Amino acid sequence: MTMAGKTRADLLKRLEPYWKMEAANVVFVPLMLVLLSKGQLGWVSLTPMAATMVLLVIGALYWRGKVRQLRGEDAGFAGLLRGISAWRWPALTLTLAGCATALAGWLNPAWSAGPADRYVATGCAVLAALEYINYYHRQLQHFDNREDFQRLLAGKGFRKSWMARDLEGLG
Repeated sequence: MTMAGKTRADLLKRLEPYWKMEAANVVFVPLMLVLLSKGQLGWVSLTPMAATMVLLVIGALYWRGKVRQLRGEDAGFAGLLRGISAWRWPALTLTLAGCATALAGWLNPAWSAGPADRYVATGCAVLAALEYINYYHRQLQHFDNREDFQRLLAGKGFRKSWMARDLEGLG
């Protein structure tokens, strides 16, 4: 298999770290936010943070499955995709709820634990929305691959994400 002149080995080398980064960020992102906010978080930030974590888990599972598929160890990949497909609407619902709670924190500051809570909520809501789009719709990440970045700069827009293409293949 080649993609844009790259071998399967090149593709695996590029994709292998993705699932590990996503999985690590399930722990790292909330921990970093708690530390940066000095623990000044409340319910306003919990829903968007949960949405972010769910989408990172979905991403980690998908990329791990994709790497295994590319290695020829794809037993169970279709089942994984069905599970990821089943989480599409719950992930979207949680993301929208996270956006709503972040907005609620700004509209009624008394509902939040303070400014840090509102900033964390907003950051997580934006991150969750971007992750949702990046996985279920369009590839937003272009900074890690020169060909993708050049395609974007050439004005060719955002291509359908790998996961969206695989989900379409389920039929």
